[in-house]
Amino acid sequence: MTAAARHDAILRELELRGSLTSAVLAARLGVTPMTLWRDLVALEQRGLLARVHGGAISLAVAQQQSREDGSGARVRPRPVATIGMIVPTTQYYFPEVIRGASQAAHEANCRLVVGATNYSSQEEFRQAERLIASGVDALMITPHDAIAESSPLQRMLEEAGIPVVMVERSVEDQLAGRLEWVRTDHAHGAEVAVRHLAQQGHRAIALAARPAATVAGLDAGFRRAMAAMDPASALGLRRDLSHPRIGDNADIAELGDLLDDCVQQGITAAILLGDADAMAFLDLVLERGLRVPEDFAVVAYDDEVAAFATVPLTAVAPPKHELGHTALRLCVDQLKRPAASAHTPVRMALLPALVVRDSSVRAG
Repeated sequence: MTAAARHDAILRELELRGSLTSAVLAARLGVTPMTLWRDLVALEQRGLLARVHGGAISLAVAQQQSREDGSGARVRPRPVATIGMIVPTTQYYFPEVIRGASQAAHEANCRLVVGATNYSSQEEFRQAERLIASGVDALMITPHDAIAESSPLQRMLEEAGIPVVMVERSVEDQLAGRLEWVRTDHAHGAEVAVRHLAQQGHRAIALAARPAATVAGLDAGFRRAMAAMDPASALGLRRDLSHPRIGDNADIAELGDLLDDCVQQGITAAILLGDADAMAFLDLVLERGLRVPEDFAVVAYDDEVAAFATVPLTAVAPPKHELGHTALRLCVDQLKRPAASAHTPVRMALLPALVVRDSSVRAG
């Protein structure tokens, strides 16, 4: 190992853990204690660490950040870790997740590298393989669907030898291994939406969604919330929508059929997964001459652009920024943990919020 590589390893160790023991790090790097001692002396002379008995400690991050170069400009500390992030798309939902991760990376002085898969399982594998091979220190990943047992992706993540955090996905216990995850509690989101509509006087409510990883949670929450209502008056309609055609955000004919069924069955409110479908459905409701929300209420699930609908849509808003921020912090926490220490995998569900707008609340 070259001197430059050793110096890099020393500085990263100090940034992650705050201190190091010479004998332990020398053994890990495969060098003699005297070689490591010389490295510590050289780095101390450069003002990058402080030697103490048995090892070294880092300088305060605040002192590093306030250090100035010859032109008087502030010098940002070198990144202590590179963290990869794989998302299905950068066009919808995930931009705010990425921004949350980026903020956390800035706070932790890490470099964030992002790849998008366009919901392709082959591209998921390729991106994960590429980032792991490039030497990222940790990886955040949002698979397009559940990870199959003994699949190539599952085996690669398990064998990567770096912290892996699933974002907006969970993993069955028998597959989880050491993988951690942080996701939205979508069941809670559906329950919040149904309870809100019930408070507005609606007893007949529909839930419509296209195939997505979110749907299982929405179904569970919808069923629970409808079951909690008076069975003599409650009526729930669950409709699976098809995959949209390439380039389309909503299938108007299919949404029209949904509205026909709602009118025929006496449904007075609907929750639709995805702002595009919710906005298109809202316009169909208005075209039928129904008043929103007096005759029919509509709630969107995602809250990307729901506020800009013809009638601003009440929406369930997953905590996208917090998802990204929390996932990256989980990666950093794993990197900081001593290698030999015991660790219980963290699985975290964050609660979405209901943003109430005109599409569900009667004036006055």
